[in-house]
Parts: sequence; C-alpha cells; structure tokens
Amino acid sequence: MKFGFFTMPEHPPIENWTLSYDRDLAAIVEAERLGFSEYWIGEHHTGGYENVPVPEFMIAKASALTHTIRLGTGVVNLPYQDPFMVAERLAFLDHLTHGRLEYGFGGGGLPTDKALFGLEPSEAAPRTNEALEIIWQLLTSEDPVSYEGVYWKYEDRQLQVGPYQDVPPFAIAGLTGTHNYAKCGEKGWKPLSVHFAPTDNGTYMDAPDLKAMGAAMLEAGNRAGIAESVTRENWRVVREVYVTDNKDQALRDIREGVKLSYDYLFGLGLGALMKIGDGMTDADLTLDWMVENIPWIVGSPEECTRQIQELEEETGGFGTLLINCRDWVTTDKWNRSLEMFARYVMPNFQANQRMARRQRMANVALGIA
Repeated sequence: MKFGFFTMPEHPPIENWTLSYDRDLAAIVEAERLGFSEYWIGEHHTGGYENVPVPEFMIAKASALTHTIRLGTGVVNLPYQDPFMVAERLAFLDHLTHGRLEYGFGGGGLPTDKALFGLEPSEAAPRTNEALEIIWQLLTSEDPVSYEGVYWKYEDRQLQVGPYQDVPPFAIAGLTGTHNYAKCGEKGWKPLSVHFAPTDNGTYMDAPDLKAMGAAMLEAGNRAGIAESVTRENWRVVREVYVTDNKDQALRDIREGVKLSYDYLFGLGLGALMKIGDGMTDADLTLDWMVENIPWIVGSPEECTRQIQELEEETGGFGTLLINCRDWVTTDKWNRSLEMFARYVMPNFQANQRMARRQRMANVALGIA
C-alpha cells in the first residue's frame, strides 16, 4: 500500500489565507520528507473554506520545492472550463514537474460553484464526460483533433506542447454515483473515493459506498477486456486520519475543528452522502458516529494500523490511502500526527520482509527466542 494526501484545501474564512498557502506548500515539502508518495490539491471558487481556485499554480510552486513526490490536481472541475485550455495547461505543467503530475478530473462537487457558473446540476455529468473525451484525445493523439459534441466543437485542434509523460495518468473523483468508477475501469484510469464515503451504506441508496465503487471499477474493466490492467492498486481511498497517543486524546484534540468542518459540509447538503440505512438526520452524524461508521483512522499508531487493516479487508483492498488534510489542530500537533503515522503506521504496510528481518535481529540482541 502507498500513502499520500488529499487537500481540498480547507482553511476557514477567519484564517490568514496568504499564510495558509505557505503552510500548504510547507506541508507538501514535509510530506515528501516523511516518505509519502503523492499529494492532491483541489479546486473551488466559492464557499469561503476551500481557498485554492487554480491547483495548477500550487502544483507548479510545489514542484520547485520538492523532488520526488507526485502532485495531482484533485480535481480540475471540467464543466466550467474549455477542455482545450485544460489539456494545454496540464500538458505544460507535466513538463514543469518533470513528469510528476497526476491528471485529476471531476464534475465539481460544490453546489455553490455550480450556481456561480450557472451550471444546471443535470449537466455536470454529460459536460464532464464530453470534456474528458476531448482532453484524452488532445493529450494522446499525434494528429489534430476535430470534435463535435453537445457542449464543445473543435476543428483541427492540436496542442503545441504535448504532455511530458507518454501516457498521461488520468484520475477521476466520484461523489454521487458509481459512473466515474465504471469509467475508470473501462479506461484503465485511477478512481478517487472521497473521505466521507462509508465502507458500506446498508440499504441507503442515495449515495454509493466504497464497496460499490470498487466493484464498479472492476466490473467495467472486465467488460472492457482490460481486467489485467484494472486492479485495486489503481484505486485511491481518502480517509480522515489523526494519530496521537490514544483514541480518547485524538477525539479531544480534533472535536472542535471537526465541528467547524462538518457544519460547513452539512450546510452544503453533503451530509446525505455519509448516511447509512434509512431515517438518519444530519444531527445523527456526530464525530463519534463518523469515527466508528464511515470509518475514520483515529487513535494511537496501533489503533490506526488495525483500522487500516480492517478498511482494507472490508473493501477488498486498494492501492493508496490518502490522508485528508485538515485545519483541525495547530500545525505542531498535525505534524506530530503525520510523523507518528510515517514512523509507526506506514511500515506495517510496506516492505514487511525487511521489517521482519529487523525484528528477528532485535530479538537476537535481546536474547528473545
């Protein structure tokens, strides 16, 4: 399993936003130092909490401050933008990052963004699908592209600067259905599951759960005849993560910040995507309930290791766990959480043979049979 970060990013309106950008960039540098493999940055235009309108700018600066960590647009919201311009920007950014770019796309999950651009909610999915088709053709075709769709029409368009990577690594986030996971399976792309998707939502069918997302990806890969290249390793799952000495301390640390975050999300109507079974209200979505039922990865290193193992088993497995970046605690507490995660949690899922050899050597030194 690999590990990385997903950041909306979230910074409440009472914060110094100029400082928040510097803090985010410092967090990316720290993530690379700790051995995390990737970092995704979101795009939003309204709401007052998610304050990066152009993730490509953040990625360009971050790439100059780092060397190995992969950097993803998490995500470029396609319904609002000209697909040719998106393809051109990302191909150029691919060069500036020397091939460390992950091309992440989505339909725009923020209702107030849709209202800002006058987008009818029913148009989000068809616009996204049309834009994806155009962008893929522009980035992978050696010849000029002509396209006549419902929303965009091009004749003999070609990128002057093509992508740095031979095959641009496409990724799609999905919120309200399994269609994006099926598309990833059909195309061999990477799906991203958001942090509030439950493992299993029981009989509540208004939103998909992680099991349904993974199944949609694999089934589509089988239908497309590319099952060998559509594996669970392609799948990225985002979770809320906080590591400290024990679970009680973790809940005390984050409780106030969680309320601020989730009051915002509930106000956007996103509580419906978290509910399990029938009859739940937003008031039922308490911190303690979400920690246990979504579930979150919270507590001591040992508790977090067990929770990840349970998540992996219940979902059938996935390739990368992305930690959702939050402003719930002060930077020193957040960095301590990440250091504890990197030191004591990640090794349980990576290079197990080396870990076992070290433990055997330690046992010999201590005279333990």
